[in-house]
Amino acid sequence: MDFKDINSKDNPIFKLIKTLNKKKGRDENGLFLIEGIRLLEEAINHGVKLHYLVINENTNLLPKENLDCQVLRISNNLFKDLSDTVTPQGIIGVARQPNPSLKELTLLPNPLIVVLNGIQDPGNLGTIIRTSAAAKAAAVLLTEGTVDLYNPKVIRATMGAVFQIPIIHGLGDEEAINWLNSNNINILVADINAEQYYFSVNLKGATALVIGNENKGPSPKWKSAANNRIKIPILGDTESLNASIAAGILIYDAIRQRHNEI
Repeated sequence: MDFKDINSKDNPIFKLIKTLNKKKGRDENGLFLIEGIRLLEEAINHGVKLHYLVINENTNLLPKENLDCQVLRISNNLFKDLSDTVTPQGIIGVARQPNPSLKELTLLPNPLIVVLNGIQDPGNLGTIIRTSAAAKAAAVLLTEGTVDLYNPKVIRATMGAVFQIPIIHGLGDEEAINWLNSNNINILVADINAEQYYFSVNLKGATALVIGNENKGPSPKWKSAANNRIKIPILGDTESLNASIAAGILIYDAIRQRHNEI
């Protein structure tokens, strides 16, 4: 494999890749970083095309598949400037951000949609995407106030699931609500102040499970749009559950109800 050696922070390609650690740089260039051999191979297996592959000077890790991109070799010190991990594996891919739209979603009967509203913690977002993919949800919709999907911490937390499930990001609340209503999808909003427990609600039909901000919960728009507001029992003195835990409980109760029909 041929390498292009980069030895300076002033190299324009290095400077471009460095900007992708920040949301502004990702937005301006439409690119994002995929760090680590496992994530890279998952991305490639799901059709993600790399613009660049960056390796440090000592790595022996390379994806098994043939790559149609330029491979950049840099020093360990330069690599640490790009890496977002404590113990880098020495390999980072640079890829174009997929930009699917609601119009492109193909819905099977009784889809399960996961809607995230104002989720701010990258680990929570990545974990919920991973859970949604494991449950074969039809899609994940990211609405107002949610952390950037292409934040490196989000990508890592998905453990590759970000490449396995349709994710529509950057949606306005009203846009998402209108789309759900036009497709006759029942909107169920998780709300700690709701009166109904989740296990008393039918989750077998076309359902959108809405998980709100970790501290404030769902926005007033989503509460108003809800066909039902549901809660998870909290019997101890804890004020609330972690957003990703709450999402997992609700997503898998939908799966339990649906599998009991089989």
